Amino acid sequence: MSREKPFTHPNQDVRTRSVPTAAALIIAGFEPIRVIPNEERGPQIVFSPAAQDTFKAFLMAKMRAEAVLEAQDGAR
Repeated sequence: MSREKPFTHPNQDVRTRSVPTAAALIIAGFEPIRVIPNEERGPQIVFSPAAQDTFKAFLMAKMRAEAVLEAQDGAR
């Protein structure tokens, strides 16, 4: 993930192609509001802007988990 802010506006929808990310948002209580089809890249699942903080927290947790795995691989 880049260090750029994932959202440029507080009213920006949360969009993801990742089923695990979408599932995490659903578990957190957010419902998809629509699906944007895209034949080239695959569909995007769209959540309301209210999911922004949870989405960012999920991405940070994912990065931490990946770092733990990378550190373990480096210790071998």
